[in-house]
Amino acid sequence: MSVINTKFKQISLLLIGSIFVIVFIVGMLYPRQIKRIIKKLIAWDAIFYDSSCKNCEELFQDGVAEHENAYRYEGIKPREDFKDLQKLLDRRILMEIKTSENYEVEQMDASLPGLLPKGYRFINRLAREYRARCIQNKLAYIPFRITSAVRTKESVKALRKRNGNAIENSAHLKGKTIDISYLFKKTDLKQKELFIQSLAKLKAEGLCYVKYETNMKCLHITCR
Repeated sequence: MSVINTKFKQISLLLIGSIFVIVFIVGMLYPRQIKRIIKKLIAWDAIFYDSSCKNCEELFQDGVAEHENAYRYEGIKPREDFKDLQKLLDRRILMEIKTSENYEVEQMDASLPGLLPKGYRFINRLAREYRARCIQNKLAYIPFRITSAVRTKESVKALRKRNGNAIENSAHLKGKTIDISYLFKKTDLKQKELFIQSLAKLKAEGLCYVKYETNMKCLHITCR
C-alpha cells in the first residue's frame, strides 16, 4: 500500500506541476485575455462598480448613421493591421493618448490608444468641463476611463466574433472615435452624474455623437 500511495503522490504532484506550468505559459502569452476572464469569474465589476447610467438612454441615442456622418469627409483611411496603424502614430498623424490626471487609458487588445488631433482635443475639453463641475460641487475629480480607440480592419474582424456591437464599417477605423466606460466605483456616483452631464453638454454643442452601449458598458463617442 505504501508503494501505491507513494506513486499516487508522485503522479499527483506531477499533474499539479504540469497544470501550474501550463497556466503560467498561457498567462504570459495572453495576459489581457486571462485578466478579462478572471474579472468575469469573480464578478469584479458587479462588486465594486455601479453599472447604471442615469438618463443615458434618452441622452445618447446617436446610431450608426450619425457616427458615419461625422467621418464621411474626415478621418484616416482604415488600416489593415496594427503595424500600419503604428506608422500613423510615429508620424503624429494620430496622437497617442496616455493615462494622465484627466483620464485613464485602459489596456486595449482590439485597438491602439491613438486619436486624430480633433479627438485628442475633444477628450481634454471633456475633462475640463467635467473637472469644472467637480470643483463647483466641491467633489474630488475622478478620471474617466477610455477603453477603446482606433482599430484596424484585422482587429475589427476578430472583435466581431465576440462582440455583437462591432460592425464591419466601424467608426473606430477612422481615428475620431473612442469608448468611455460608464462604470464608476460605487463610492463615486456623484462624479459619474457630473461626467454624464458634461458629455451631454458637449453633445448639445454639436461637438460629438454619442451612443449608449449597454452590452459593453460604455459610451461610444465620435467627434464632429
